Amino acid sequence: MKKVQIAVRLVTPDPAAVTALSTVKAMRLQMPPLAIHRYELWEFETAEGREKTISEVVGHFTDIVNPNKQTWAFVEEGSVLAAENTELVWVGIVIRDYEDSVSANWTDLLKRRGFPVESVRWGVLWRLGYLKNTDEALARKMALDLAVSHTRTGGLFSNPVSQEVSFWT
Repeated sequence: MKKVQIAVRLVTPDPAAVTALSTVKAMRLQMPPLAIHRYELWEFETAEGREKTISEVVGHFTDIVNPNKQTWAFVEEGSVLAAENTELVWVGIVIRDYEDSVSANWTDLLKRRGFPVESVRWGVLWRLGYLKNTDEALARKMALDLAVSHTRTGGLFSNPVSQEVSFWT
């Protein structure tokens, strides 16, 4: 089995990412991220065809990628994505629900349709861009603190009660 990931993003500015960046600016953090991007992250486990199979899936189901408003690309963990400024230090945070009906439903649907896909995992990938001279370990800590809600005044992207958080490294 091989894991294949795709990142899906809106062609226009993502309202959730714009709101998140605006909120971060209002929080007046000492070292805030300068840019925030949001992607849907699809992870397919497949035995055959790999990229060809996933391209067929994406072309067949506009619920995964709507060609009228979204773009997508094959990605590998930790890579810099096409829309990102290479002058920044990027930290990726993946948020997935513990009870993930989206992934289970897509796995069942693709298997029933005859696609050679063993499993599908869906989540949201948040990419936070920090100043280039920011230490990578510090950037990762700040991104994690910003991502996970532990109090009413901190954490923007996830609720640890119902969601798992991991680095996209």
